[in-house]
Amino acid sequence: MKKILRKLWCEDDGVLSFEWTIIAVAIVFGIVGGLAAVRDVLIDELGDLGEAVVSFDQSFTFTGIPLLGIPGSSYTDIPGTVVDCTRQPVGSWGVPPRDDSVGGA
Repeated sequence: MKKILRKLWCEDDGVLSFEWTIIAVAIVFGIVGGLAAVRDVLIDELGDLGEAVVSFDQSFTFTGIPLLGIPGSSYTDIPGTVVDCTRQPVGSWGVPPRDDSVGGA
């Protein structure tokens, strides 16, 4: 019996697989958090790019060349607007923060 207890006490076959599992879980959590941050940054930057493209002013005025009979022309570009998606800040555990100031007590 003493020999069996000693053998069980020295058993360490499953320890390494447990450590690898913990490391893998930590890496996956890190990757998921990193990808979420990259997603948010890309959405913001693409929104800024959309605003920049829409705000190009393509207005022009051409006086023409009267000696050659080419008339003048002009175009006034109406400025466009981009409505950015109003993403709400996220509180803990993905729940939006409570706003007690709206129609509450």
